Amino acid sequence: MSKNAKIVLLDADVISHFIACSELLFLPKILEPHSIAILDAVYNEIARIALRKPILDSLLSTVKNVSKISFPFNDNDIKKEYFLIKRNHPLIGDGERACMAVAKYTKDIIASSNFRDIEPYCKANNILFLGTLDILSIALNKGIFDKSRCNSFIVTARAKNKARFPNYVNKITDYNPPDLSFI
Repeated sequence: MSKNAKIVLLDADVISHFIACSELLFLPKILEPHSIAILDAVYNEIARIALRKPILDSLLSTVKNVSKISFPFNDNDIKKEYFLIKRNHPLIGDGERACMAVAKYTKDIIASSNFRDIEPYCKANNILFLGTLDILSIALNKGIFDKSRCNSFIVTARAKNKARFPNYVNKITDYNPPDLSFI
């Protein structure tokens, strides 16, 4: 891993989109040189869906730069932050809450499609974050996916996973990503 590489904390919605589109195994290649971490709270959200658990387990067991990590309850700052987010934003799920609290102190990148909940927090705490469409844009720019594959992903994620991408995004060229040079 290069010295500029970071850890990308995946949230359940991004994992679910990539599973629904049968593209989960491409996430590590898209996000290279960064490694991927899945917090146990996020893993548990995915594992509740019986068909998705074995797919996620396969990723974790076969790809070396993807790992499942435990929430660091022994770190008092992160633990306090987690419970502060829970108190102030009770509708935010456990997985997102865990990612937010960890990233505040580790400066890892969060990958979540729930911008309404995480964007203000991330901006206030200088946390880098990505959404599913950002990841598709990276895949397109790296030549891992072509436009047709990205467009199919958008349609499939909406149909199979009820992805809530902006209404104006019907194909990848409709999306204007932010500066993703950190990836």
